[in-house]
Amino acid sequence: MMEYTELKIRLMQEGAVFTDNAKAHMCKNKFGQIVVHDYATTGGVVVELAGQVYVNVPVKYEDTPFCIDYAQQRFVLTVDGQAVAISVNIMPAPQFALNNVLLENGTPVRDLVMTHAHRLRISPIHGCSYHCQFCTCNRQNYLEIPCEYLDQAVQIALSDPNTSPEHILISGGTPEADERTYQYMNEVYKYFPEKYPDYEFDVMLSPRGLHAGKDSARDYEEFLDYLHNMCNIQTLSVNLELYHDGLRRKYIPEKWNIGINSYRKFICQAVELFGRGKIRSSLIVGLEEMEDTLRGVEELCSWGCIPVLSAFVPDKGTDMASYPQPTVEFLTETVARAAEIAENYGTALGPLCRPCTHNSLTKETGSISV
Repeated sequence: MMEYTELKIRLMQEGAVFTDNAKAHMCKNKFGQIVVHDYATTGGVVVELAGQVYVNVPVKYEDTPFCIDYAQQRFVLTVDGQAVAISVNIMPAPQFALNNVLLENGTPVRDLVMTHAHRLRISPIHGCSYHCQFCTCNRQNYLEIPCEYLDQAVQIALSDPNTSPEHILISGGTPEADERTYQYMNEVYKYFPEKYPDYEFDVMLSPRGLHAGKDSARDYEEFLDYLHNMCNIQTLSVNLELYHDGLRRKYIPEKWNIGINSYRKFICQAVELFGRGKIRSSLIVGLEEMEDTLRGVEELCSWGCIPVLSAFVPDKGTDMASYPQPTVEFLTETVARAAEIAENYGTALGPLCRPCTHNSLTKETGSISV
């Protein structure tokens, strides 16, 4: 027997071979590509298993026991050549990304927006002002994208024949800390929810005030009030990333400089205003000791924040490309213990949207015979 939690983690870590038969029934471009590699944790095929388990599966060509085939008019998962009695559904990559559709000014749409499962992500900032060692964003040229181009890309994404996003995340790289840029981002946060009121909007960001250089409790309150009451933003993702102070300083220097106390202050104020279940924070599993991650989980839960676990993936575009990825056993134990902590606080590992858990470590119910 293999628990669904282990199955999901193994698929995330080990990937799967997609047979020619499977690819023949999948959305692809004229070159036969079925995936678009944007980030390390989202560059695979999103697969739904048993109608409840969502997982980002890297495409492999060998060295994995997992295979996705197509037989008798359905997708089939095999483990070491043996078919598994589990339903398999493929959630395709968007056509605009597969075919690299361009705006009239020549900008690739997929550089500005990207759809994964039920979430459309808008990236107002190309590049990033932060220098997190495991992320490729800061290797790109920093550029702020005008709202009119972002909106053109959003319209293309929302009309894509492959995907049907249900909610929208405004994310991308972290903006530079100057007043002009802050006002630009404030405009973005207001513009899209006003234009697309039928969608729930989520913002991923670091603690900040409404204006540059303002980070007191009152400044946080002013900015959060703006997002919630003026922009109609429903949820926030304020990612702590790591809990160990020394490793935060080493791997995420700008976030370390903000300080965990400021994260606590910002998140607690956000929970009070937006409500419980509306604020989440991601922790990367595999760069620090398990006990440090679990302390981070408990801390977040105590603030009323939903913890999200993300497995460290060494990306070839970073200085950490040669770092070992965490083992399946390490991840499985971390998930089990973290889920228990969250349950004790009356919450669960996030995200709460099931399809959006495809690239997160989650406690799953059920098992397969292998």
